[in-house]
Order: sequence, then C-alpha cells, then structure tokens
Amino acid sequence: MDNLKVGIIGLGGIARSHCDAIETLDNVEIVAVADLIEEKRREYMGKYDIPKSYPSHTDLLKDPEIDAVAITLGHQLHHRLTVDACNAGKHVLVEKPMAISLEQCDNMVAAAADNGVKLMVGLTQHYYGTSIKAKEILDSGALGPVITAVCYMSKNWSYAGRRPQYRSRYHGGGMWLTNGVHVVDRLTWMMGSQAVSVSAAIGTRAHYQAADDSATAFIRYKNGLAGIAVAVGFADGAPDYECQVICANGTLRFTEHGDKYVKVGKNNQWESVPFDEPPSTMHNEWKAFAEAIALDIEPPTHGEWARHIMEILFAAEQSAITGREVALESGPGWFNQRSGSPVTTQHGWI
Repeated sequence: MDNLKVGIIGLGGIARSHCDAIETLDNVEIVAVADLIEEKRREYMGKYDIPKSYPSHTDLLKDPEIDAVAITLGHQLHHRLTVDACNAGKHVLVEKPMAISLEQCDNMVAAAADNGVKLMVGLTQHYYGTSIKAKEILDSGALGPVITAVCYMSKNWSYAGRRPQYRSRYHGGGMWLTNGVHVVDRLTWMMGSQAVSVSAAIGTRAHYQAADDSATAFIRYKNGLAGIAVAVGFADGAPDYECQVICANGTLRFTEHGDKYVKVGKNNQWESVPFDEPPSTMHNEWKAFAEAIALDIEPPTHGEWARHIMEILFAAEQSAITGREVALESGPGWFNQRSGSPVTTQHGWI
C-alpha cells in the first residue's frame, strides 16, 4: 500500500511533535505544510524535507496528492478547518480541544460522516506508553473493579508566553479547555464509562486574564462510579500530572511527565511496572490514525468520543457558573457508535 500522504496546517510549536512522530513511521509522509508566515513554512520544509508549502489551508486542501491533514492551529479554528478538510475529502487529525462549542463538534462529526473520511482528535493521553500500560493493567482485571480515580494536571500556566487567544475563554482559552481536556479524557478513559453529570468549581485565581486558570470537577459516570479531575495553572509551584486509580484488589498510579512511572499498589507497598516507551511523543497517535485509514476502522479517539469529553468540560463550566450539578445532554441514556465501522483490537477504548 502507498504511504499516507499528509499535509500539516499550522506551524506552531505543537506541529513539531507531529512532524517528529511522522518521521518515526515508515507508512506516513508529510508532503506539504500550510501557514500564513512564509518564514515558518521555509523552516519546516528545510528541517523535515517537505517538498511543498501553501500560504493558506484552502490552497493546501486543493492538492490532490494529500490524503489526510493535521490541524494544529488555535482552538477557535479547529471547527472551520476540520469541516473544510472533510468537505475536501481529506481525513483529519485535529488537535485538542476538539472545538469550542458542542454545535461545532456536531458539525465536525457530521462533515466527516457525510464525506466518508476519518476524524480523530489528538487526545494524547491515550497514546503515551505510561497510559497504555495503565489501561492494560485495568483491562486485565488484575486489580479488580475500579472504585474511583483522581487525575491531576497542575503546572505553571506560563502566562508571559501565553498567546492572547489562549488567555480568552471567548476564543476557547483557559486552563480548563487547554489542559483540563487531557485530565477529563484520561479520567474518563480509566473509569471505563460515559459520564452522566458534573459538579465543578472553576475560576481565575492566579492571573489577570479573561479565562480560567484553575478547576476541580466531580464527575459521575453511568456505571455508578465517580471520579475527580483537577486542572490548575498556577503562577509558581511544582508540577503534578499523576493519575491515581483505586480498585477493589489494588491501586494504580501513573504519570507521563516529569518522573515517568507506572506503579501498582498491593500488600501495602508500591511496585514499579515497566512500560514501552514510543520513539516519539505522538508516535502511537499517528500509528493509530494511519491504521484507522488503512483498515477502514474507527479511530480510537474519534469524533464521538472527543465530543463527549467536550460535553463534560462545558457542563463543568455551567456547573461552576450556576453552583449546581449539571446533567449531560445524553442524560441517563448511553450514546452508541454510529459509524458502522469495525474497531481496533489494539487499543483499550471502552
């Protein structure tokens, strides 16, 4: 089979991680980039040996050689660029958060379905070696049923270097949508269930900006369990990215950042568990995306899943504003796969 030919739309910092990952794969290649800034285009073309560049995404999407695109621009642009790409017949891997409203998420899912292309959202927590090992342990049943979990992402918000759109909720900025999306995604994946309601406190406590920098959410799940997501962007402190899962027959702790580890607790002691380290941060993510296209299966972090994560995030914001627990739109019912596609056996998505 021919290589998957990719175009990168937006050449900010995160685009480097995507390019580095693609370089580790034999069946994926970057054939074009698009960015308004010519200097950026030249930089990436030189560094990654990319043959073509375009000043806009509309120009890139006209290129018949391109099979799929990575959208790595600001949160407020994800919706428009994804819909445009789907309508151009390109498969899409779009950065998180998926979009800045549920209506936008629905439009993206519909555009992918209408055009018969794959839509995957870059929820990286599913693809780290540490997360994959943690999920493997839970899925094995070795620790028994999950009872509860707490996930953290507490770090320096780096206000001085934060671009204006990421400090404005109007544009989809703030700690909760920027990084809380990772916390909620990881927690929900580990809980092995869809969420039913959220009660949260979200605010701006460490910085002067038009978006939040701290959040604590209590999330109820449809399997009867509950977990806690904490996302804080402080002005000074030490980071904490750990996820803690308490099960009936053991406990689990893992983190990808800082001191990477996976630890299992049994008999009143912690034991480190080895895990596979991918050759680049987004290697497994791009490998899964390419596999989904090649085999015509549903991507692991597909549009429906990512939409649910956004539903939780938006409900948490509503809860924080009203001071009340908020039931999600899907309510007490389960939402179901609509794509009619087979699913991967290599990824523990429930």
